[in-house]
Amino acid sequence: LSIALQVRRREGTEPLFSLDPIDAESSAESSAGHAEDAMQVKRFEPEWLAGTSVGEVMFQADYHLKELSMGEYEQPIVGMKSCFEYSETEGLETEWSAREWFVVRQAEIQVSDDNVIVPCLKMGVEAREQFLGPNGLEDAPLTRPNHPLVKYAAAFTQHFDLIAERKSVVSQLREVAKASIMAKFMMESGIHIDEAWFGVGEALNPTCCLEVPQLWNDRACSKIRVQDGTIMKAEKGDDNVHSVYGGVDFGIDRFRLAAPSRIATS
Repeated sequence: LSIALQVRRREGTEPLFSLDPIDAESSAESSAGHAEDAMQVKRFEPEWLAGTSVGEVMFQADYHLKELSMGEYEQPIVGMKSCFEYSETEGLETEWSAREWFVVRQAEIQVSDDNVIVPCLKMGVEAREQFLGPNGLEDAPLTRPNHPLVKYAAAFTQHFDLIAERKSVVSQLREVAKASIMAKFMMESGIHIDEAWFGVGEALNPTCCLEVPQLWNDRACSKIRVQDGTIMKAEKGDDNVHSVYGGVDFGIDRFRLAAPSRIATS
C-alpha cells in the first residue's frame, strides 16, 4: 500500500508493467524463428518501480502468465488449453503474434457495518492480435474473437479467482491491484494520510536487471503418409512462429471510487 500511495502521489496514476522486445530487430528475430537469441526488456511506469516488491510481483505474474499460455506448465484448471493447443484446432501453419495483459474489470470501495474500508475488484486477462510494422510490433485494428490467445484469455478470466487460489503469484498480483485501488480512493477522497505511510517499505532505487532472455517454446510436428500400404518418409512441417507479449495494465483510473458503498448483509 505504501508503494501504491507513492505512485499515486508522485505520478498521479497506477503502477504499470510490460515485457517488450528491446527493439524492432528483436521482434524480427522472434518472428524469424530465432527466439532463443532475442532479449526482452522490463518496462515499468514509473521507472523507479524496478526492483521494488510491487515491480517484482508484476513481472513474475506476467512472466508466469506467458509460461502458462505457451504450455510450459500444466494448466491450473482441468480442461484448460494453452494457446498452442487452440492453434492446433485452426491449423499450425497459421503464424500470429499477440499480447495479453492483466486488467481490473470491476473495482469499488465498500464499507462494512463497523466502518472498515474494503477494496473489492474483479480481475481478468485481455488479449489483442499484433502485426510486425515498421517500428516493431503494433496492435491490429481488430482482433478476431476466435484468436487462440483471445480464447485463452477468456478461459483464464472465467476461472481467475480459482487460479489465484492455486497460483500464489496471481494472488499477490491481486493484492497489488487492491492496494492500487485503496491508494486511488485515499488520495482522491482527501483522507489525511500520515507522512510515514509514504516512507514504509524498501528503498526505491535498488539494483535490478531490466533485460531478460525471451521465453520461447519449440514444438515440432510431422505428417506420416501411407502409400500402397507402405509408410513413406515423414514430412516435416515448415517452421511457424507464435509470439506472445504483454504486461500488467490494471486500468483502475477509469473507475470512480470516491463514493464507497455499504457491504450488503443478509
